[in-house]
Formats: sequence, C-alpha cells, structure tokens
Amino acid sequence: MNITNQTSIEYRSLKALRLHLAVLLRAGKTGFRADDVWKDLPWKRFRGHVFRLQRCIFKAQKEQSKAKVKRLQRLLLQSRAAQALAVKQVTQLNTGRKSPGVDGKTALSTKERLVLCQRLNKHWHHWKHQQLRRVNIPKPNGKTRGLGIPTIADRAWQALLKLAAEPAYEATAGKRSYGFRPGRCTADAQKLIFDNLKSNTKSKDKLILETDISKCFDEIDHQVMLRKVVLPIEALRGLKRAVKAGVRGEYPSSIKGTPQGGVISPLLANIALDGFENLGTNQRKRSRTLIRGIRYADDAVFICKPEADTKRLREDIDKFLESSGLRINETKTKVSKATDGFDFLGWHFRVNSRGVFKSTPSSENYADIKAKVKATQELWCNHGSSPEKD
Repeated sequence: MNITNQTSIEYRSLKALRLHLAVLLRAGKTGFRADDVWKDLPWKRFRGHVFRLQRCIFKAQKEQSKAKVKRLQRLLLQSRAAQALAVKQVTQLNTGRKSPGVDGKTALSTKERLVLCQRLNKHWHHWKHQQLRRVNIPKPNGKTRGLGIPTIADRAWQALLKLAAEPAYEATAGKRSYGFRPGRCTADAQKLIFDNLKSNTKSKDKLILETDISKCFDEIDHQVMLRKVVLPIEALRGLKRAVKAGVRGEYPSSIKGTPQGGVISPLLANIALDGFENLGTNQRKRSRTLIRGIRYADDAVFICKPEADTKRLREDIDKFLESSGLRINETKTKVSKATDGFDFLGWHFRVNSRGVFKSTPSSENYADIKAKVKATQELWCNHGSSPEKD
C-alpha cells in the first residue's frame, strides 16, 4: 500500500470523526448527549485504519526506508482515529486508568475525552508534558518501588506516541524478547525454555545464568535510549521533554531513567535493552550456538551448554549494560546447574537427574496462589453464614 492510498483511507477516517465532533459542538443547541456521541464513534473502523498504518510502518522499517517510516508515523500521529483510540485506551481500558497525576484527576467525562482528542490533534507535535506524581508500592522483599504517574492527558499523548513507535521497534526487535510486546506473553518464554531444556537436548549438563538489572527503569541513559527510538523529530523532542519532566516535590527534572507508571515506559525500556538477549551468540561450536538468551523486560536467563564460557558472557553483559548507563544486580545474578533449578517469571524450572524438564509455580507464586484461594474460601464462608435480607 503506497502513501497516496493510505492518505485517502485516513481522510475518510478524519471526515467521519470530524462529523462526530461537529455534532458534539452543537450538542448544547440540539440537545444531543456527549455520551451518545462518544459511544457511536466508529471504533471498529478507527482500529482498522490505525492497524493498516502500523502495518505500513512495520513494512517500511523492514525495508529500512527511514523517510517513508517518518512520513507514515506523522500520518498516524495526525490521525484523529489514533488520537481517539489513545484517549479511550487510557481513560477506559487500562488497568491504572483511575490513577491521578499531579492535577488530581482520576477520570474524564465524555465531553472532556472529546476535548482531549481535539487538544491532541492541535498540540501533539509541541506537547508540554507535566511533572509526575510519586507513588510508592511495596515489593515482595519488603522494599518499595517508586512509580511516576503522569496526568491523564499526558498518558493519552504517550499512548499516541506508542502507536507510532511500536511498529517500527517490532520490525527489528529480537525474537527471544517477550516482555510488554503485542502478541507475546510469559507462556511464550516458558515454551522457549522448555524447548532448550527438554530431555532430548542433553539438558542435565547445561548451565543457567540468571541476570537481574539493578534499577533498570531508573538508570537508563536518556541519550542512548532516545537515539534508538524511531519517531519524527517533533515527536522525539516531545518525548525528550517527557522523560526529563521529573517528579513534583523531589527534583525539577530527570537526568536519567524512564518513569515506571508511564504508558510508553515499557516500550522505551525494551528499545534500550534490545539485543541483550542475543549476547553470547558469537560463542559457537561446529556452527551451533552454545548460549541461548531469553529476556522478559529487564529480566533474562541464559541457557549455556557445558562448552560455553560463562565468564566471557558475563563480561559481554557488563559491557552492554555499561553503554546504557546500567549495571547488573550482583545479589540476584548467579550461575547454576539446570539440575539445581531456577526461578523465572513466577515459575520454577528444573531438570531432574534423568534429564526430564519440570515446570512448577515458584515458592513465592505458590504462596500467593494459596493466599488468594484462602481469601476466596473465607469470602464464600462469610457470605454463606450471613443472614439473608428480606
């Protein structure tokens, strides 16, 4: 599909949405409700138009046509269909949609959503990102993790940028990276681990290098990260302002890292760590790779054959992370035998003495499951013993 055909398709989408917005502006005179206008928007058509644009971006990036990629991304960023979908994503679909930013807003009315669509259409290319609100959530080890929560409007703008940046990243992303990517989940990573540790692969002699990156989201170098992002220059400038917005009450601006809590933060972390799972593939024996890496966001494991040099692999990991301003967490990084077992993504993987692969929930995950079952049982018992109301 060429640019001309794509433009005509997008024009039909723009015309449809502009008609609905015009109806909204006349709502006070005609008596139409904003709720009905938002509900009746052609969402299925919008998703189809955005997907076709994303598919064109993906193909252009595969062909390494940078100019074409940027033109298509501008088309998507200017698209009212994409803008409406971005607003709907952060106000109605996301799990944390009710988390307030520094403006204190936890939700938007239907009319405010449509006004935000108009604001995105006018100002996406010179968006002024507000500071973040700090929220601390507990971690399993008793410590806390600091989240930076943007406002709803800023989250919508980030979602719009993500629609344009994600297909360009997916075109060149590593095949063994599974975290926060469309169409991929933890079960895919579990399947790949099984394929590399099943009984016919001589798995009982293999070694496992477990890695954990220390404060990955907080320490990523801005320049290195933004250099890898594929976006038009005006969107890239806005993204730079966003990652440097800082947290209100703590510091005026950020010099490194991408805040956990932003819509686009997982994508930025994936872009910065792209290629991490491919480390060690240069170690070969008879044209066969001795090391296979599997990454989920900032967590990764490397499955090594007995002939592999794990010290050399560790040096490669340190060099890769140092170039992005990151470092390894020494307490959680270790080399172990496949027969000793290891935890990854809430599962415990182990190869027994006969070479049979086993996968069971990890001890922490198992304890969480038991607690949830117990809470459900108590809820049902209390509900059954409570007197019925007339």
